[in-house]
Formats: sequence, C-alpha cells, structure tokens
Amino acid sequence: MARSDVEPDLIGFCGFYCGSCPTYRAGECPGCRLGHREGDCFTNTCVQTRGLRFCGECPDFPCPDLLTREKATVLDRSWLLWKRRKRGSG
Repeated sequence: MARSDVEPDLIGFCGFYCGSCPTYRAGECPGCRLGHREGDCFTNTCVQTRGLRFCGECPDFPCPDLLTREKATVLDRSWLLWKRRKRGSG
C-alpha cells in the first residue's frame, strides 16, 4: 500500500527516505537523487548501472559491497546482515 505523504523523489537509491533526514529537513541537502553526481555515491552508480529504481530491487541485495564499502549506504549494517540471513534461509 502506497503512502500519499511519501514523495518518491525523496527515496534515495539505497532506499533511505531523505524526508526523514535532519540534514534534508534543515534545508542543507537537496536529497540523494538530486544531490549526488555520477561517481560520488557507490549505490547511486550501481543502481543506475543495473537499471533499478532502488538497491533493494537487486537480486543480490544486500550485496557484499554494501557490507564492506565505507559509506556505500546509510542503511544499518546489522539490519543488512539480518536481511542477508533471511534471504539465505528462505
């Protein structure tokens, strides 16, 4: 079920909702989709190269890069590990 108060353009490529970020709300960031240029965000580049809207659409999610690359995502590492275990068990 889609929520009408969530702006799709504020969902970053990693899946984080920029509208919940204090930096965005303070007007110090335009949001991930508008604020990143090619090459300055691993997840942005990866998602666009694969033709996806979000990282979570990838069949490899969460990939080893998200777990090992510094600043590849703002998603919580322990949640990503949990998600990886769930993917492997199902």
